[in-house]
Amino acid sequence: MFLRAAGPVILLLLAACATSPEQENFKRVMDRQVGKSIDDADAYPVFYRLRQTNSKPLPNGNTQQQYAAGRNGRCELSFEVAPLTRQILRWSSDGKERDCVIQPRDP
Repeated sequence: MFLRAAGPVILLLLAACATSPEQENFKRVMDRQVGKSIDDADAYPVFYRLRQTNSKPLPNGNTQQQYAAGRNGRCELSFEVAPLTRQILRWSSDGKERDCVIQPRDP
């Protein structure tokens, strides 16, 4: 009887752990980058001194700037930037969940 009742609780606990806190933190921090200037001292690529891997014009006139981020630089982080204001309009990432996390800042 106990196992039958505990089954749904265990499933809920496992589902709650599906996305790591570090990955959720990464997403929240990236969401807060939207609206900042890509050149601001507290903009994520500047603050964490990310290595820019590519910059290319987009068909809409904006620029996509790509960076190596996360654990060992294995998360490809992209920002769409307005050309005149240098404002971050949106972000995206490509990489495994364990790689697209917030790393402690180097001294």
